[in-house]
Amino acid sequence: MTKDLIDILWVIVCASLVFLMQAGFLCLEAGSTRSKHNINVVIKNIADLGLSVLCFWGFGYGLMFGSSYDGWIGTSHWAPDVGQGQVWMGVFFLFQAMFCSTAVTIVSGAVAERMRFSSYVLIAILISGIVYPVFGHWAWGGLERNATTGWLGHLGFIDFAGSTVVHSIGGWVALASVLILGPRIGRFSCKRGNRQLFGYDLPLASLGTLLLWLGWFGFNGGSVLALDDTVPGIIANTLLAAAAGLVTPILLGLLQGQRIAVTAVMNGSLAGLVAITANCHAVTAFDAILIGSLGSGLMLATERLLQRWHIDDVVGAIPVHLSAGIWGTLAVALFGDLTLLNTGLTRLEQLQIQCLGIVIAALWAFGLTYPLLTALNRWYPLRVGRRQEHIGLNVAEHGATSDLVDLIAVMRRQERSGDLSLRSPAEPFTPVGQIAARYNRVMAALEEAVAHTEAIVQSAIEAILTVSPHSLTVQTANPSVRKLFGIAEAQLCGQPLTLLLSIEETAPDCQETMARFLAAASADGNPYEVVGRRRSGSSFPVEVTVATMQTRHETLYTVILRDITLRKQAEEAIQEAAEKDRKTRQLEQALQDLQTAQIQLVQSEKMSSLGQLVSGLAHEINNPVNYIYGNLIHAEHYVDDLLTLLQSYQHSIDPAPPAVQHLEQKIELEYLLEDLPKLLKSVRGGTERIRDIVQSLRTFSRQGGTELKLVDIRDSIESTLTILGSRLKAHGERPAILVRRHYEPLPAIECYVSQLNQVFMNLLSNAIDALEEKWQAQPSPRWIPTIAIATALPDANRVEITISDNGIGISEETQQRILDPFFTTKPVGKGTGLGMSITYQIVVNQHHGRLRCRSKPGRGSQFVVEIPLWQKNPPSRDLSAPQNGHHPSHQLSHGESLN
Repeated sequence: MTKDLIDILWVIVCASLVFLMQAGFLCLEAGSTRSKHNINVVIKNIADLGLSVLCFWGFGYGLMFGSSYDGWIGTSHWAPDVGQGQVWMGVFFLFQAMFCSTAVTIVSGAVAERMRFSSYVLIAILISGIVYPVFGHWAWGGLERNATTGWLGHLGFIDFAGSTVVHSIGGWVALASVLILGPRIGRFSCKRGNRQLFGYDLPLASLGTLLLWLGWFGFNGGSVLALDDTVPGIIANTLLAAAAGLVTPILLGLLQGQRIAVTAVMNGSLAGLVAITANCHAVTAFDAILIGSLGSGLMLATERLLQRWHIDDVVGAIPVHLSAGIWGTLAVALFGDLTLLNTGLTRLEQLQIQCLGIVIAALWAFGLTYPLLTALNRWYPLRVGRRQEHIGLNVAEHGATSDLVDLIAVMRRQERSGDLSLRSPAEPFTPVGQIAARYNRVMAALEEAVAHTEAIVQSAIEAILTVSPHSLTVQTANPSVRKLFGIAEAQLCGQPLTLLLSIEETAPDCQETMARFLAAASADGNPYEVVGRRRSGSSFPVEVTVATMQTRHETLYTVILRDITLRKQAEEAIQEAAEKDRKTRQLEQALQDLQTAQIQLVQSEKMSSLGQLVSGLAHEINNPVNYIYGNLIHAEHYVDDLLTLLQSYQHSIDPAPPAVQHLEQKIELEYLLEDLPKLLKSVRGGTERIRDIVQSLRTFSRQGGTELKLVDIRDSIESTLTILGSRLKAHGERPAILVRRHYEPLPAIECYVSQLNQVFMNLLSNAIDALEEKWQAQPSPRWIPTIAIATALPDANRVEITISDNGIGISEETQQRILDPFFTTKPVGKGTGLGMSITYQIVVNQHHGRLRCRSKPGRGSQFVVEIPLWQKNPPSRDLSAPQNGHHPSHQLSHGESLN
């Protein structure tokens, strides 16, 4: 195979790779746009390929590569016969036609989601037929015969594979187009700021990026127009620059602690590819990495600048192709090997020529397309209408319906008409179809609920109205208004509410007064009584309830009117009956008070009798126990002496007679000698425990309930704890209750001892009950049931006894009634439930003290008993101190438990 054939084959393969870039652009743009526009994007990408090839063949190729007229324009090769003509012309046309299509496709992604398809067709013809070929002639004229005929190329302008000729030209046209079109609806908002509108399929867009990357190998490698030893280096530089561009956004995101955006990574690789396109043949590998990385960074900076200026580029075509293309063109002079460039210019002169080429490209591409498109936009709008953009260009431009479009259409019709019976077509084998099926079910349930609500409203005996808060006119009414006011609901709509109501019977029809009344009634939600007026002119009492109803478009009052004539008559009859029965209620109250006093008296007498019984029983038990305890001491001495004597006999008579040995074995003498002292010790311990209990019973049940005595309050508390000792022990899985004592030194207190003992018994028993309830409700091995008892002297005249627990706690409602005489939380058979009421009477009425409670459900309770040191001459109390005759709940202060 000859060298020419190899070159021809290589250029054809590269042209095919560049053609593959069209598939990459299609996937990238379709995946980066929203689903309602993706079909439009696909059609534009396919259409611009065909249009650009035909336009470039018809006259674009001649303008770009025909015989040059003073380096400004080609004048020959119109519609060349590339099928049967020269082989090289056919190969070269194929390669350059793909370049032209690439320049056109760049605009497609930037203007997506809002440009008319017909407008895009005109832009594609403008680029492929005039803008691209003319500037291409200036830079690449004579390239097909390895000559330089264009005036810009003749000056030394270098753009090896088209960073400016292809990509910047497409970028300038894209910038002019998006400036005229404006941003998409919802892209930039004063309220929500910069709002990202993400594409529906980023994996598809990523696939498009990789296809572009692959096609770029042919884009740059084929620009040699031959297969020689420079091609591998060009492709390697292309690969390195793209990789550097891809990695740059990732590194910047990690260094700044930001999330890595998928679009930034994709566009970063593309920016690296665009930047290396102009200089890939004349730079080193290190230079290629630096050029690609800087191109990616410039892309990110340009993207932020466009967002700040509210310039909407859907796929980032302008940052990728324009900014990176400008940088790649400048990099030719900054990094290119001057020998390989072979322009005969110094580096500074080369930089000046490169800048000139960039400026000329901007003036030509942007300066031509912006005024042309502006003028065209005035005569024929380039952008679709708001409605078309809202429903999506798939439907608006191409009629490409889908199950998603059908679902949205049904939703929109229901929104406009309010018809809940509409249903969306549901395809059971697609995700959108399943959503539509669920939506239909929701609408069916909503329709049923609305029907029930309407049935209730229509059949209600109350008149239900909706009223405008601005005009105070009736918007809707149910049929009950006819029964109440004698006016049909159809006649009432649009009439002022003052036609039916007045605030007072003598008040004039004042709109302002009615507006204030409705605002106040809707604010507190309470019913109000006003005067209703029937059509016949009669008036009647009406109860009005007003609520504010917020719909999507307006705010309304919902007014419920109820005829209360019968209720008012009943209230008057009740008031008359109440006046007649006033004396009867007084007698009932007196009887109730008497019953309360009787119950308290019976309980007090029970406790007094129980105290006397316990005291006598303790006295009777105490004598024999003391007798047993006193004789146990002598018994221990006697047993010790007998055991000593027995051991002496054992040592003296060794061996013992057989009969004695037999007796020793029978009675287990060794075990008896060891166990008998322990037995006597246990008996002594039990006797001491009985003495302690008896002493506690005697202390708890001291005689003299009607006499004041000086006592040590701690003895009373400890005796109560001793009596309750069995309840403090562990029961089943519940651990033993821990009792923490903190006694401050106290003087003797003058009090009624047995009554005060009853107070301690009630409070401690309730605390144990609360701990057991919490264990039953929430058993936890880490929870330790605890009762804390503390005494203190807040001043020289008072003593405080605090009993707290970490049990179940007391609810707020129960705290309000806990001291009521007939209130109890105990179930039947678990006590009278009068303990706290009696405790209150003993502390407040008998001892001139105070009883306070602090509790929080789930955290425990705390009761504080405060009594004066002396009862005969109690100190004067302030007005806040409890007085006899007050309701018990008035003395109860609430706070958070200290446990």
